[in-house]
Amino acid sequence: MKLLCCLWLFSAAVLVAAESIPLWPGKPPQFLENAPAEIQEERGTIRNVTVPAITLFLPPAEKRTGMAIIGLKYRLRPPHKLDNAGIQALTLLDAKRAVRLVRHRAKEWGIDPKQVGIAGYSAGGNLSMNLAANFDRGDAQSPDPIERESSRPDFAVGLATWHWRQKESPFVFQKDTPPVFLVHASNDGIQGGAPIEMPQDIKADLEKIGVPVRMEVFDEGAHGVGNLIPQRVKNGYPPAKWPELLLEWLQSLPKT
Repeated sequence: MKLLCCLWLFSAAVLVAAESIPLWPGKPPQFLENAPAEIQEERGTIRNVTVPAITLFLPPAEKRTGMAIIGLKYRLRPPHKLDNAGIQALTLLDAKRAVRLVRHRAKEWGIDPKQVGIAGYSAGGNLSMNLAANFDRGDAQSPDPIERESSRPDFAVGLATWHWRQKESPFVFQKDTPPVFLVHASNDGIQGGAPIEMPQDIKADLEKIGVPVRMEVFDEGAHGVGNLIPQRVKNGYPPAKWPELLLEWLQSLPKT
């Protein structure tokens, strides 16, 4: 199987990681001064993010397809003290910039700028859907060449998509919303987590306006349904097969 160029925060043996790449040179917009230091915990969780970034994982040249998936080290609370609408606006700013940055450097990284997607889990799934609904085409007059790029992802993936345990979708999609792939567990949201009704609502909304959408539902996994734990992958745990299902679905979409 050929591999994607992956800008997500997980690794594989065949991928070679580069350094962390900040989204903006210097301080990002709305930078939080005097914030606590960023902390990376033993299991990989990163807290107190104030400088959003991506880490590049490139497959060997002979295995690249030109497609890339963005996963993002983005800003959250804490340390930012914002209400729900405010933190969504801040994370959306980071996600838009990440897509623009990847497109701007696509040639350098061997990426097709028309095959740049984004994926996220839980709150990250919320961010993926928020970007799918609220991208822009870039500012052609900007002095920053990165800001001239479109922030529209070519596809968006939501795993255990969450919105403060809400059951109805808060997103307003358009006809030019990119194709969406959703993964959820039927037993999510029973004791916390993300109720399945929200991604079902997202799927119904997208179908109404003719946007390609696929939703994979598993009977196990709860709110951790998207986690690619090595032991799960090795043992064929059904929810851990979502990357293969995603690739199959992407390959079935009409070419644009």
